[in-house]
Amino acid sequence: MTEARGFFVAPVGFRTASSNDYSSITDLHVRVSGEAYAGILPTDYLASVMPDEKAKLWERRLASPVQLEKISITVAEVRADLVGFACFVLDEETQFGSYLHNLYVDRSFQGNRLGPRLLIESISRFSSERREMPVHLLTIRENDQARRLYDRLGGNVIEEKQNVMSRCPEVTFVRYQWPSARMMASNASALCTPLHGANGR
Repeated sequence: MTEARGFFVAPVGFRTASSNDYSSITDLHVRVSGEAYAGILPTDYLASVMPDEKAKLWERRLASPVQLEKISITVAEVRADLVGFACFVLDEETQFGSYLHNLYVDRSFQGNRLGPRLLIESISRFSSERREMPVHLLTIRENDQARRLYDRLGGNVIEEKQNVMSRCPEVTFVRYQWPSARMMASNASALCTPLHGANGR
């Protein structure tokens, strides 16, 4: 890896995902989920069930051509390495707005505000109309690291719910919502301000 924790030693590039990213996104999703949910979700689920679930998920989402009217996936790369991705699902639970279904960053890049930068880049690809629509997400209640970020991004908790995962029905999720994607991007930009000028952007 080309990074030392606390700063980037190579420029980060952002682009829209393609079907060629299937393996890299799946691998990153499985690896980071296993780290984030250790001690929260059952060990046998993380080890034996989740990898196949994620492989099928990304096989479906990244089928060629990617259905851009239904999904928006932005990846972050350092040289040839995929180090993070954000996925907005545009046609699911639309009563709450655009659904941020995934925001994942390689462990060695966490703490560098790459998550907020992925949000900024993703939302910049939205139409002007969609930037004014609300954004929402679901996260596990005990996922403290993710929730700290969403709190700092100014998200509002609007509900708690269970039975989101059929294999883990006892897990409780919280739903965060932002009044608009534009506001989420603005709050993310404020978090990134100390890094401007230090990473080539």
